Amino acid sequence: MKTRDERTKYIIRHKDGYFVDVAGNQTFDFMRVTKWSDEESLYDFLNHNSYAPPNPHDYTAQRVHITYELEVPE
Repeated sequence: MKTRDERTKYIIRHKDGYFVDVAGNQTFDFMRVTKWSDEESLYDFLNHNSYAPPNPHDYTAQRVHITYELEVPE
């Protein structure tokens, strides 16, 4: 049985260092923001969605590596 999996996700990061979720909330805690499965979807949101933050050129896709591990009773 597989008990460990690793994924790469992308989050929106402002040039000043904070992160932004799809509701426009700013935070320095990257765990609290929306995670995208690919950069293209993230940039589509930034450039074409009415809920995107203003000035999309001030934001970049920050890659996040996530490890999921299933706790299995011994």
